[in-house]
Amino acid sequence: MEKDEWEDKHKYKVTLENLVENHVILMKFLEDNFGNDAIVKYYATKNEMNYENKIGRGIKLGAKVIKTLSSKKFFSIFIDQLIKNAQYMIPVKCIIGIDYGEKTATIHIDKCPSKRIFRRGVKKFKVQDQIPITAFCELNCIPTFQTYGRIGNIKVSANFTEKGCDIFAEI
Repeated sequence: MEKDEWEDKHKYKVTLENLVENHVILMKFLEDNFGNDAIVKYYATKNEMNYENKIGRGIKLGAKVIKTLSSKKFFSIFIDQLIKNAQYMIPVKCIIGIDYGEKTATIHIDKCPSKRIFRRGVKKFKVQDQIPITAFCELNCIPTFQTYGRIGNIKVSANFTEKGCDIFAEI
């Protein structure tokens, strides 16, 4: 019997689909049993716990030192790290541009696979009347970035488009 191992690209695709579809299922469960506030509280708690677990004193101290020396350099490093660490949700190929201002940056994202998979999951599980198709972005992606923005008092927000978003970061 020959064993076929999936290519890494296929493994990533299946893993991302399972991850995002599990968010749809979790949101439906929380909505049905505890209401919309439970969904919001879950994602806030998840982000806070991840922040406390992944951002140690060394990173916070290093960020403070770099920001003190050069806020512009710190901002550039933050944007680079945001892009690097978000690749499991937003692949680099989906970033169609980054506009830098003096104290702002806008990351333009198109054809976001997480958004597409979530939208498809909402339809697949027939929960369009309960869960907005932007819920994954509004409750998972952007709040995660906002939580990590606390490292350097960077405000993160977004405008959502049909297939992606524009993420705004301001120092």
